[in-house]
Amino acid sequence: MNTHSLLSEIDIGELTVSAPPLIAWKLGLVQSEDEVAAFMYHGGPVSPTASVGGAPVEDRRPARSYWEAVKTEMHLFLCSNDKRYRELWKRIDALEGKGTTALVGVIATFLGASIGAPATLIAGFVAVCLYGVAKLGKEAYCRYADQRGG
Repeated sequence: MNTHSLLSEIDIGELTVSAPPLIAWKLGLVQSEDEVAAFMYHGGPVSPTASVGGAPVEDRRPARSYWEAVKTEMHLFLCSNDKRYRELWKRIDALEGKGTTALVGVIATFLGASIGAPATLIAGFVAVCLYGVAKLGKEAYCRYADQRGG
Protein backbone atom coordinates (compact mmCIF):
# COMPACT_ATOMS: atom_id res chain seq x y z
CA MET A 1 0.00 0.00 0.00
CA ASN A 2 1.10 3.57 -0.56
CA THR A 3 -0.12 6.95 0.65
CA HIS A 4 -2.65 7.33 -2.17
CA SER A 5 -4.13 3.88 -1.41
CA LEU A 6 -4.21 4.71 2.29
CA LEU A 7 -6.12 7.92 1.59
CA SER A 8 -8.66 6.05 -0.49
CA GLU A 9 -9.37 3.83 2.54
CA ILE A 10 -9.99 6.77 4.88
CA ASP A 11 -13.50 7.92 5.71
CA ILE A 12 -12.99 11.58 6.67
CA GLY A 13 -16.19 11.58 8.71
CA GLU A 14 -14.88 8.71 10.83
CA LEU A 15 -11.76 10.68 11.73
CA THR A 16 -13.89 12.96 13.92
CA VAL A 17 -14.51 9.95 16.19
CA SER A 18 -10.82 9.97 17.09
CA ALA A 19 -10.50 13.77 17.00
CA PRO A 20 -13.82 15.62 17.56
CA PRO A 21 -12.19 19.06 17.21
CA LEU A 22 -11.79 18.27 13.49
CA ILE A 23 -15.35 19.54 13.21
CA ALA A 24 -13.94 23.07 13.64
CA TRP A 25 -11.83 22.63 10.49
CA LYS A 26 -14.71 21.08 8.61
CA LEU A 27 -16.86 24.10 9.49
CA GLY A 28 -14.13 26.56 8.54
CA LEU A 29 -13.58 27.83 12.09
CA VAL A 30 -9.87 26.96 11.86
CA GLN A 31 -7.60 26.72 8.84
CA SER A 32 -4.92 24.14 9.64
CA GLU A 33 -4.08 20.97 11.49
CA ASP A 34 -2.03 22.99 13.99
CA GLU A 35 -5.12 25.02 14.90
CA VAL A 36 -7.18 21.84 15.36
CA ALA A 37 -4.47 20.14 17.41
CA ALA A 38 -4.28 23.16 19.73
CA PHE A 39 -7.73 22.17 21.01
CA MET A 40 -6.31 18.77 21.91
CA TYR A 41 -3.16 19.57 23.90
CA HIS A 42 -2.59 20.97 27.37
CA GLY A 43 -2.77 24.74 27.46
CA GLY A 44 -4.52 25.07 24.11
CA PRO A 45 -7.92 26.70 23.71
CA VAL A 46 -11.01 24.85 24.85
CA SER A 47 -12.53 22.80 22.06
CA PRO A 48 -15.65 24.18 20.39
CA THR A 49 -17.20 20.76 21.04
CA ALA A 50 -16.69 21.12 24.82
CA SER A 51 -19.73 21.48 27.03
CA VAL A 52 -20.80 24.99 27.88
CA GLY A 53 -20.87 26.09 31.48
CA GLY A 54 -19.95 24.25 34.63
CA ALA A 55 -16.95 24.65 36.85
CA PRO A 56 -13.53 24.65 35.19
CA VAL A 57 -11.73 21.31 35.43
CA GLU A 58 -8.05 20.42 35.43
CA ASP A 59 -6.56 20.39 31.92
CA ARG A 60 -5.65 16.72 31.45
CA ARG A 61 -4.93 16.94 27.74
CA PRO A 62 -1.49 15.69 26.63
CA ALA A 63 1.46 18.05 26.37
CA ARG A 64 2.01 19.95 23.13
CA SER A 65 5.27 18.01 22.67
CA TYR A 66 3.21 14.92 21.78
CA TRP A 67 1.55 16.83 18.96
CA GLU A 68 4.92 18.03 17.68
CA ALA A 69 6.33 14.47 17.79
CA VAL A 70 3.30 12.95 16.00
CA LYS A 71 3.35 15.70 13.37
CA THR A 72 7.02 15.03 12.64
CA GLU A 73 6.57 11.25 12.50
CA MET A 74 3.48 11.48 10.29
CA HIS A 75 5.36 13.71 7.86
CA LEU A 76 8.18 11.18 7.64
CA PHE A 77 5.72 8.30 7.34
CA LEU A 78 3.57 9.89 4.64
CA CYS A 79 6.12 11.96 2.72
CA SER A 80 9.31 9.92 2.70
CA ASN A 81 10.46 6.41 1.96
CA ASP A 82 12.05 6.02 5.39
CA LYS A 83 12.64 2.32 5.96
CA ARG A 84 11.57 2.63 9.61
CA TYR A 85 7.98 2.66 8.36
CA ARG A 86 8.10 -0.49 6.21
CA GLU A 87 6.62 -2.57 9.01
CA LEU A 88 3.83 -0.02 9.49
CA TRP A 89 2.96 -0.18 5.78
CA LYS A 90 2.77 -3.99 6.08
CA ARG A 91 0.39 -3.66 9.04
CA ILE A 92 -1.76 -1.21 7.10
CA ASP A 93 -1.86 -3.57 4.12
CA ALA A 94 -3.26 -6.26 6.39
CA LEU A 95 -6.10 -3.93 7.42
CA GLU A 96 -7.49 -3.31 3.95
CA GLY A 97 -11.22 -2.73 4.26
CA LYS A 98 -11.23 -2.73 8.08
CA GLY A 99 -12.14 0.95 8.43
CA THR A 100 -10.67 4.27 9.36
CA THR A 101 -10.73 3.74 13.12
CA ALA A 102 -8.61 0.60 12.70
CA LEU A 103 -6.14 2.50 10.50
CA VAL A 104 -5.83 5.29 13.07
CA GLY A 105 -5.31 2.72 15.82
CA VAL A 106 -2.56 0.83 13.99
CA ILE A 107 -0.73 4.02 13.05
CA ALA A 108 -1.07 5.43 16.59
CA THR A 109 0.20 2.18 18.12
CA PHE A 110 3.23 2.10 15.82
CA LEU A 111 4.08 5.79 16.29
CA GLY A 112 3.39 5.59 20.01
CA ALA A 113 6.04 2.90 20.37
CA SER A 114 8.47 5.16 18.46
CA ILE A 115 7.88 8.27 20.55
CA GLY A 116 7.15 6.59 23.88
CA ALA A 117 3.45 7.37 24.18
CA PRO A 118 0.35 5.20 24.49
CA ALA A 119 -1.69 4.93 21.32
CA THR A 120 -4.77 6.25 23.10
CA LEU A 121 -2.89 9.45 23.92
CA ILE A 122 -1.88 10.21 20.34
CA ALA A 123 -4.67 8.68 18.23
CA GLY A 124 -6.45 12.03 17.94
CA PHE A 125 -3.28 13.68 16.69
CA VAL A 126 -2.85 10.91 14.10
CA ALA A 127 -6.44 11.51 12.96
CA VAL A 128 -5.75 15.24 12.59
CA CYS A 129 -2.73 14.53 10.36
CA LEU A 130 -4.69 12.04 8.26
CA TYR A 131 -7.48 14.58 7.86
CA GLY A 132 -4.91 17.18 6.79
CA VAL A 133 -3.39 14.95 4.13
CA ALA A 134 -6.84 13.85 2.93
CA LYS A 135 -8.06 17.46 2.74
CA LEU A 136 -4.95 18.92 1.11
CA GLY A 137 -3.73 15.95 -0.93
CA LYS A 138 -0.42 14.21 -0.38
CA GLU A 139 1.76 16.54 -2.44
CA ALA A 140 0.35 19.75 -0.91
CA TYR A 141 0.48 18.25 2.59
CA CYS A 142 4.12 17.23 2.15
CA ARG A 143 5.10 20.66 0.78
CA TYR A 144 3.28 22.34 3.67
CA ALA A 145 5.00 20.05 6.19
CA ASP A 146 8.39 20.71 4.58
CA GLN A 147 7.86 24.48 4.81
CA ARG A 148 7.00 24.37 8.49
CA GLY A 149 9.85 21.99 9.26
CA GLY A 150 7.99 18.68 9.66
